[in-house]
Amino acid sequence: MSKIDDVFDFADELIDEWGQQVQLIVKGDPSYDPNTGITTEQLETFDVKAVITKLDQSEIGGLYQANDVKIILDPVQVDYIYITEQDYFLVPRENADDEYMKVIEPVTYRGDRPVCYVIIARPQ
Repeated sequence: MSKIDDVFDFADELIDEWGQQVQLIVKGDPSYDPNTGITTEQLETFDVKAVITKLDQSEIGGLYQANDVKIILDPVQVDYIYITEQDYFLVPRENADDEYMKVIEPVTYRGDRPVCYVIIARPQ
């Protein structure tokens, strides 16, 4: 473990204090059954805690929609998986149906073992 892990490992503390429970649903490789000819989509669900915030006006810059959100996630919770635009979040809401949020832009900080994921997502 390098010194940077001690100094910049802020995601877990931030999420512990301000996060809410959500589900991250990750699409895996589809499986094909040659006997039936049916391809089945593989999904893996992670119960995680994440911070969901609004995008700052300077971040929007014409690239995102007004209702897009920023989701901050500690990579340790999902064992450092590679999040893609195929994945989405399921966010529980009080007195309403759960809300799907599609990943628009996943960003990691520090390569293979990131200290933080900052994900732009779009409510569906």
